[in-house]
Amino acid sequence: MSVQVKRRRDTAATVAAYVGAQGELIVDTTNNRVTVHDGATAGGFAAAKLSEVITNGRTAVSDAAYTVLATDRSVAYTALTAARAVTLPAASAYPTGTALTIFDESGNCSTTNALTIARSGSDTIDGATSASIATAYGYLALESNGSGKWTVIDQALGASALQQVAQGANGAAIQFQVIEQTVTLSGASTTAVTPIPANCIVLGVGARVLSSVTGAPSFGVGVSGTPTQFGGALNVALGSTNFGIVGPYGCYSATYLIVTATSGSFTGGSVRLSLKILLLPVSTS
Repeated sequence: MSVQVKRRRDTAATVAAYVGAQGELIVDTTNNRVTVHDGATAGGFAAAKLSEVITNGRTAVSDAAYTVLATDRSVAYTALTAARAVTLPAASAYPTGTALTIFDESGNCSTTNALTIARSGSDTIDGATSASIATAYGYLALESNGSGKWTVIDQALGASALQQVAQGANGAAIQFQVIEQTVTLSGASTTAVTPIPANCIVLGVGARVLSSVTGAPSFGVGVSGTPTQFGGALNVALGSTNFGIVGPYGCYSATYLIVTATSGSFTGGSVRLSLKILLLPVSTS
């Protein structure tokens, strides 16, 4: 027959007023913790629970929505093919002074495949209902005040240069982004690999010749139907540049940049394009 050992126990209020003998253990039944006494201090010394101990635990999530546990300290998205929601635990359930970090390890996070960090219940995140990670390898670190509020204490833009300059209480935001890519030229025209994102305003597209363009006397940078939207008759010499500043140009769907030979066809050369855009995400709730 097994032996059961029971310790003296009572509510937190009673334990707080009790002065136990030196080395005596008292169980706080309100908070489910043990207190150690020294014979002189009222309430003794409470032992920390596992959920209150800072650990280096890492939770890997593969391409799915996830509800963060109070025991999680970092949540890593190892795969991402669509926008996903990450729901926080109640701020009151998470140990104060302990950072929770959520990050994109896959490198696939973007304005399309964003991670939306959602509150629990009526909690707030920097006064809003949600926050987001919308760039490759980005992360967000938060801290709870233990009673309904989360504060963003650190964040990274990741590999893509995206900066959020303002956010409303319900997630609507204004963001600036720079996207750079190198286009190796061939044929009558060459289409860039990375498109202008949907639902953005283009402020300009710069061009720099990285290696001398051959086979054409000059070139233009634009989009389908408007081959010189961001510059025409551009210099083909090594090091030549064009700023491509335009009036606000709205893109409602993903649109690819095209480098077009003024005449003839490209036989060589490369150009680095730099896209500067304004993003206007709508409210998330």
